[in-house]
Amino acid sequence: MPNLLSRGLFNLFFGSKRKAFEKLPGPTPGVLGTLGDFIGPNPWDVCARYGREYGGVTLIWMGPSPGLVLNDPAVIEEILLTRRLEFEKGNIGTQIRPTVGDTVFIANQGEDWSAKIKVEPMAQPWAAAWLAALVGPLQAAINESVDALLKEPSIDLTPTLRRLTFDGFAVAAIGEKTPDSVFEDFMLLAKGADARLQAKLPLRFVSFPEGFEAAKERFYGYFTERVRRARAALNPSAVDLMSWTLREMPTVSDAWLGHILGTLFYGGVFSTSTTLVGAFHQLQKYPAAEERLAAEAATLAGAPLTFEWLRGAPWSEAVAYEVLRILPAVRIFLRTPAADTELAGVKLPAGSTLMVSNQHLHRDPSHWKDPETFEPSRWLNGGTARDPAGSGYFFPFGRGPRECVGAPFALLFLQTALATIAARVKVHVDSTEPFEEGFFFGVVLPKGVTGRLIARPSQAASLPGSVHPSAAVKTA
Repeated sequence: MPNLLSRGLFNLFFGSKRKAFEKLPGPTPGVLGTLGDFIGPNPWDVCARYGREYGGVTLIWMGPSPGLVLNDPAVIEEILLTRRLEFEKGNIGTQIRPTVGDTVFIANQGEDWSAKIKVEPMAQPWAAAWLAALVGPLQAAINESVDALLKEPSIDLTPTLRRLTFDGFAVAAIGEKTPDSVFEDFMLLAKGADARLQAKLPLRFVSFPEGFEAAKERFYGYFTERVRRARAALNPSAVDLMSWTLREMPTVSDAWLGHILGTLFYGGVFSTSTTLVGAFHQLQKYPAAEERLAAEAATLAGAPLTFEWLRGAPWSEAVAYEVLRILPAVRIFLRTPAADTELAGVKLPAGSTLMVSNQHLHRDPSHWKDPETFEPSRWLNGGTARDPAGSGYFFPFGRGPRECVGAPFALLFLQTALATIAARVKVHVDSTEPFEEGFFFGVVLPKGVTGRLIARPSQAASLPGSVHPSAAVKTA
């Protein structure tokens, strides 16, 4: 809590402004408002704490400007659903536009977003068929990555699963993995956006990494060239997003589709790989859940994975949902009123900061039984219908019309990756202590989650140099 002098200075200068918000609970502001609460701790932890301490609506002060932290499903529904046209995403477009361009993700509400979503490939009626056809190619890509990782004595799961996810996304996007140089350009552009997202200074003082513009030209140029080649020799049976879009939307330009394919990686690689890290960390912590996943996946036994198998594999789906509940990759959704407005019983000026928090709601003990426990069985027997993604207490991808357009693909990828990896190996995590969490490109960044892959007995005989699980455990 700010000291007496700091509180006094805030009241001296802004006390009259504070009176208009006195009905709302919140931490006592000091000379910097309540910004001090966010210095040091992760912002999502602060927002969740506010939900526990102050309830669904917490008044904060960003210096002299009022804002709200929202942990109330009804008020969140207003912002993201019923009154969504009144609220924009704030300055995130300015922060990441140099990396991703003018995409549907950062588009303004109303006609700008509406026009972009109409031509977004993953929002088309045929996208469901594209997803169903992807399972086999994704399994093959993930198996190839697992083969390489089995040779590593130790891995850092965050960068390792990030690359595995990137390669899987490449197969989904263009039908094949990309050269290492494309991934390197992808990361350089992401670091440029991340520096702007985390900047404590005006953006004009934040420099891009060396080689940023050249990397951007190469990265998006790579996908544009792939589109040009695919259009010249269109494969009627190819199931990647590029080929499917060219068949269904033949008038789109090469540059436009190349850019859409490139931004697919920024829309999901970091969040999806983070979720996989969280899943394997929790599965190590709760071995009964891991054993059940392995048993379900064992029915694959070298057979090709299909969409029908996934639909009949409730435990791998439940594991995916449960990690999205307990460790969502995105835990704060920012909004700002486009004009002066009234919300939660107070009048907010245009540009006010609204932090929509899901961490507390995903673990609210009034809604969830044993909320701190990783328990995939809560999603069986109608659990996904009781708390569908995008509902009041479970919105890892956001809520309403602007819920992440790639959410169905992310869920398919997660379930495919979990089943494919569990069928081949046990992901041994060195420590089940809570891992340190940072922040990168708007997504939670797990730190220090190390481990190794251990071939399952049915796989060990055919894998040179592999170690029997029991032997690995004894020497751990």
